[in-house]
Amino acid sequence: MEVSVIVPCYNERASISEFCKMMDDGFKKRKISYELIFVDDGSIDDSLNVLKEQNKKNRSVKIISFSRNFGKEAAMLAGLSYATGKYTAIMDSDMQHTFDMLENMYDKLKEDDSYDVVCSYKASREDEKPLKRNLTSIFYKINNKISDVKLLPGASDFRIFKSSVRDSIISLPEKDRFLKGIFSWIGYNTIYVPYTPEKRLYGDSKWSIIKLINYSINGFVSFNDLPLKLSFIISVFIFIIGILNFILFGLLDLRTLILFISYLILMVGIISLYLSKIYKNSLNRPVFIIKEKIGFDKK
Repeated sequence: MEVSVIVPCYNERASISEFCKMMDDGFKKRKISYELIFVDDGSIDDSLNVLKEQNKKNRSVKIISFSRNFGKEAAMLAGLSYATGKYTAIMDSDMQHTFDMLENMYDKLKEDDSYDVVCSYKASREDEKPLKRNLTSIFYKINNKISDVKLLPGASDFRIFKSSVRDSIISLPEKDRFLKGIFSWIGYNTIYVPYTPEKRLYGDSKWSIIKLINYSINGFVSFNDLPLKLSFIISVFIFIIGILNFILFGLLDLRTLILFISYLILMVGIISLYLSKIYKNSLNRPVFIIKEKIGFDKK
């Protein structure tokens, strides 16, 4: 198998058939062996039935169906776990990612064996609503200021990489995942290529502002302990102020008390975020539960 394409899928019934045809035509034209691994992330529309029809028409279409919605990170991990190709790609099924884009990335990876990953990034975010665009920009700026794991602004999950990269990602034991950060953390030689997403033909983006904020917070906490270190530094600073006030004036004034209480609330919030990640990992629950697999050999 040359290329495994992992396709997380949530309520995408309208675009699945067209996506499968686009991919099949492209790979057949290039005479490249492939598999499309659709991960149905608990869709509540008719996506799974449409996928089953595509599997009957084309045995290169394979399906992993979750017992419920576990999220895109879980869907990508499931696809990675069952991919068998020499190269693995991650794409969306909403037709914003095209075969032509994938073909260009695949050729770059084949042309220069020194590269392990070809990752796409949005050349422009003008297609996004201003609030989402601004929040995304703030996330990248803050992350790259305070974290050792740097992220290219606009970098997407749409990428193709060697099997060694796939194996490294699967080997990580953490449960609460942030794949963009993981790709950066594991290293490997990566080349970034700009792309402009095609207009969405069907449906709407599944990313709400709340989901985007939660995703950003998870990214900060997953690869950065600076907030914890800052909490300690601030606590020492407030303690010194309190001691100086007591020595110089014989009391703790109201301003110092308000400062201390505000800091205490902030510290509890920061610690709670990290405790939440520790708690999720300590439960040792599976990242996803597979209800049904179609098109795979026993594994």
